[in-house]
Amino acid sequence: MRHIEEEGFEAKEYYDTAGAARDLAALKMPFTAAIASELAAKTYGLEILRRGFEDLDTNTTRFFVMGREARKCTGMCKTSMIFTTEHKPGALFKVLGELSDRNLNLTKIESRPFTKEMWHYLFFVDFEGSGSEKRVGKAINAISSRCSYFKLLGSYRSANDVELNSNQLT
Repeated sequence: MRHIEEEGFEAKEYYDTAGAARDLAALKMPFTAAIASELAAKTYGLEILRRGFEDLDTNTTRFFVMGREARKCTGMCKTSMIFTTEHKPGALFKVLGELSDRNLNLTKIESRPFTKEMWHYLFFVDFEGSGSEKRVGKAINAISSRCSYFKLLGSYRSANDVELNSNQLT
């Protein structure tokens, strides 16, 4: 957002980038632009005004391929989960300690308010390791027993392991 404002533009949030491009093309709004992929611009017949608009050259976007059946992750893997803890001192520390106790490296943690309960938060956590590893399985079991809500999103190849393209998704 900072970069947009420095350029003298007013930023408006939108639910997704391709949807912003689609709606911009359909509504034909003058003096309005969307930050989206080149594919979205081509798909919706929009003119590309500028490439490389990101604030940081290292910006990335993660996408999940979801299915009904789990696939085994090979190579360097990450595991993602979402959970809530009790609203009391040390609850999150104890959950994260389950990773530390098994020498599993935490790579990301985010929190969002849990809309179903006041003063509770959803924690989105990624850590290195695959669900097929014994220590990861033990950590997941221990963590889920400490949480009031727990959802395992799954394990997947780390971007550090390969440069993913459409032929390499597993």
